[in-house]
Amino acid sequence: MMEVSPTPGPPLLTVAIPTYNRPKELRECVEYLRNQTDHRFHLLVIDNASPTPASAVLDGLLEDFPALSFNVVRNRVNVGGDANVLRCFELCETEYLWILGDDDAPLPTAVETIHATLQEYPKALFVNFTCELHNRLAESTTSNLDEFIGSVDSFSNILFASTSVFRVPETAPHLRFAYRFSYAMAPHIILLLQALMRGPGTCYLSTRRIVRWTAPPDGTRWSIVAQLLGVGVLLDMPLSTENRRRLAQILPRPQALECATIQLMGHRLQSGDFVRCRYLLDQLYFRLLRHSATFSMRVRFLIYRNVFMRFPGMGMSLFRTAIKLSGRGKDMLTIRDPDDQA
Repeated sequence: MMEVSPTPGPPLLTVAIPTYNRPKELRECVEYLRNQTDHRFHLLVIDNASPTPASAVLDGLLEDFPALSFNVVRNRVNVGGDANVLRCFELCETEYLWILGDDDAPLPTAVETIHATLQEYPKALFVNFTCELHNRLAESTTSNLDEFIGSVDSFSNILFASTSVFRVPETAPHLRFAYRFSYAMAPHIILLLQALMRGPGTCYLSTRRIVRWTAPPDGTRWSIVAQLLGVGVLLDMPLSTENRRRLAQILPRPQALECATIQLMGHRLQSGDFVRCRYLLDQLYFRLLRHSATFSMRVRFLIYRNVFMRFPGMGMSLFRTAIKLSGRGKDMLTIRDPDDQA
């Protein structure tokens, strides 16, 4: 374990938890933070108008830790998950920000690891740690947008906000762009890309871990269709042609695209709305594959669009068999509304 010398003065780091209607998970998450070996951080909880206020959920939990600086802010109305993430940047008053999902479990030495990393990279614009979504084997450091896009080894790991720390003075000034593109369902990435487009900045992709990824509770997962349609908006940003092509190559994963196709076929079976489901499938593949589709992906798309969407029962049966033979997650077959974002 790395040695971290104590730093006097106000905290360098804010740990912000945007939350909505997950009282049990929120309390457990804060319990993990309360037991951190390093308490040099400010805890900020932003309650997105939950039925049970977060202040009531956390009542009495932090009273035994007077040295821990914390604040609970409650939105007057539910502003949506993406906007609530951006509120973390808006309300952060420290130099660095770690956005921690209310259902994610920080490791016991997470804050200590972050402080040690920031000591090594004191002017880092962005630090991304690894987790179960991607076992990063080698660290890398980039200094500009071109290098960063070329070095991203897992978009899922970048998208998972709980693995990342942001330097607020360089990212928060671009909040107006992030709010404009907030339907990308990746508002923190919008801020990062905007900052890198405006000038150089050090980004560090670390092999260390600070959080354990867990599947969201039942009934609270985003629709894979909505999520993939959202991240496609990143390609509408004013990137160079080469960076847009390179970013397009790392956005979609074949399994994620297949999962979205299954969701739309299932919804087609349930709703009978062929026109809408095929429209969403067209949008999905157009947004994500227009810059980077391989020949095999194009052929599969034509089969999904012109055969499986017309005969969804046959398509679902074939996918069900393939999933059973491959041992992949059965959750792919759990149908959700394409418009469900929370």
